[in-house]
Amino acid sequence: MEAGRASRTAMMVAYMRALADAGATHVPEFHDPTARVFLNAKWSRKLAKIEQQVQRGREGASLAFARVAADMMALRTSAIDAAVRDAVAAGSRQVVILGAGLDGRAWRMKDLEGTRVFEVDHPATQAVKREHLGALPPRIADVTYVPIDFERQSLEATLAAAAHDDAIPTCWIWEGVVMYLTREVVRTTLAQVASRSAVGSTLIVNYHTTMRHWLVRLVLRLMSEPVRSKSSPEEMADDLGVAGFDVLEDSGGADWARRFAAGPVDLRVGRIMRIAVARRAGA
Repeated sequence: MEAGRASRTAMMVAYMRALADAGATHVPEFHDPTARVFLNAKWSRKLAKIEQQVQRGREGASLAFARVAADMMALRTSAIDAAVRDAVAAGSRQVVILGAGLDGRAWRMKDLEGTRVFEVDHPATQAVKREHLGALPPRIADVTYVPIDFERQSLEATLAAAAHDDAIPTCWIWEGVVMYLTREVVRTTLAQVASRSAVGSTLIVNYHTTMRHWLVRLVLRLMSEPVRSKSSPEEMADDLGVAGFDVLEDSGGADWARRFAAGPVDLRVGRIMRIAVARRAGA
């Protein structure tokens, strides 16, 4: 991501969540009314067109394409939400969202009541998000914004300065970020996460098993957010293990569809996505 500019992929992800919330998905229980709040004028117009087609029952190429994107994001989000609920139920009273983007969990997940959520991200992206906070419903969790330049600042020191408590269990959410980092940076970040994770902490990592289609990679590179890494489940488990985390579960799109979807889901776009849920060793 270019210095001083908000993440473009964060806006795209919010748009896909908004599509799903508007009904363009096969995941009937998915709801995220916060997503549309963050959309700029361009993406709001796109959403309005698809929403109109959904309401009128007009099936067509544009709606079919939108459903694929919406399903992918609704499934990924639902799987991570479920893991967050389990972590909070197991005792995590802090949630740290690494590369939070335009995440709306602190405003929509009732399970986060009584927790403290740390949203860690680049200042430019956080600035865009904070411009829209007045349009959101009341917060469910206590939110602390933690601006950071990941290339120049220490995650450990920045979280410590923000009053993150490394003596109590934390639920870490690392969604839609790992694939944009080199594996070396991923390992370094894992070590820093581990240093601030009390025994019993949960780490939820979304990653890709293969590089994306060349055309998608080109578009992302032109957006200054190039894809840089991939990992097999075994490689991810190894990296997590070195950092002191034991993998509890590693799942993919087909698993999420069986759990959350109703009706056929086109998984071709999301087949490379996986989520590992790990617990800090020693629990």
